[in-house]
Amino acid sequence: MKVDFIYENKILPLDYGIQPFLGRTPHMHKEFEIVYVRRGKTMAYADKNSYALKKGDLFIAFPNQIHYYETLQTGEFMVIIFSPSILFEQTDEMVNSVPEQNIIPPEEHLNTLLDGIYTARGKYSNMEISGYLQLIMSVVLQKVPLHTIVRDKSTTFYNLLDYCARHYNEDLTLDTVSEKLHVSKYYISHMINQRLNRNFNEYINNLRVTEACRLLKKENNKIADISENVGFGTIRSFNRAFKNIMGVSPAEYRVRWEELKRSI
Repeated sequence: MKVDFIYENKILPLDYGIQPFLGRTPHMHKEFEIVYVRRGKTMAYADKNSYALKKGDLFIAFPNQIHYYETLQTGEFMVIIFSPSILFEQTDEMVNSVPEQNIIPPEEHLNTLLDGIYTARGKYSNMEISGYLQLIMSVVLQKVPLHTIVRDKSTTFYNLLDYCARHYNEDLTLDTVSEKLHVSKYYISHMINQRLNRNFNEYINNLRVTEACRLLKKENNKIADISENVGFGTIRSFNRAFKNIMGVSPAEYRVRWEELKRSI
């Protein structure tokens, strides 16, 4: 089975933000991802399941679940990505499980906790958010049965994804990855084609462009600097790869993002 997704390597144990729309690129990572809909509508997908989310709904993707979104109506989507390490108990059980369903309908107590995250401010806001997440997960786990899963017996593929996610902004080639992972470059090429339905360079460019999209949303980042920071050798190759993947140039993407933010 071919699955077209990217593996994301998160640096921070906790990342929180409000977005007007959600990304369509299928992805997975070793962290939990919570989306709380304050305004707007979206479809959310986890593995083979799909959910229609509206105001008040909570969606949660577990570690290493492939997930993505299709925004139906722009609005205000709270996105919280956090490491299992910030949860005090049952971490191993949760990391090796998937929920029976990924959506939690509106509930007053749960929504109050999520609103607490929304209003968290100040020097110790991450500590405050971590506390709310403990309470939120205690509610979620009582409402959603978990199923233990058996991971792919071969870890080579996931080691490859993890390495690429951590080094995509370097001069990454099949030869360098082969040398670092002690795996034949022909086998690496075969795995990428077989499992991700693309070649090695296409996958690396997808990782780079995904990060570039995040950086373009910050007005103080210059496009030339972004190109260099995500690993493209020249601004020309960056522009070409970006337009091939996103359908617009980096400059056009930034303009559309700003227009969308002003419209909501």
